[in-house]
Amino acid sequence: MTEERWAVAALASGFLAVVTLVLPWVNISGRSRSTIDLIGSASALDVLDGTWKAFVIAGWLSFPVVVAAAMIVAASGRSKTAAWLMLPMEMMLVLLVVALRLLLGEGTIAWGALLTGVFAAMATGSAIMVLFVGRRMS
Repeated sequence: MTEERWAVAALASGFLAVVTLVLPWVNISGRSRSTIDLIGSASALDVLDGTWKAFVIAGWLSFPVVVAAAMIVAASGRSKTAAWLMLPMEMMLVLLVVALRLLLGEGTIAWGALLTGVFAAMATGSAIMVLFVGRRMS
């Protein structure tokens, strides 16, 4: 595949990973909760307050902003720069889903978190391919 096709795959997967952030991530007491619900519940219980709350909300909002910025950059013909923009964010999403799975166990992870992990892993792999396609192995 060409660099442009890998870039499209990375951007599409990154977009889908961002969209799945609003799907159910965790099952708590028989009820599925999205990331928005988790942040709201943590805030209501004073688990998140002040600086930590601002940090978590800014981090959550940074995912769609970075993917949108990467789409704009890729549309201008700079797919490698777009891949560099997306790579850290998508890798963080993959690590977040894996950490959640390890911390909470199998029964509490909802299907939305698994979809996010799959799409983020696809975006990460595609972004890496954008960066390395066309390079010659010596």
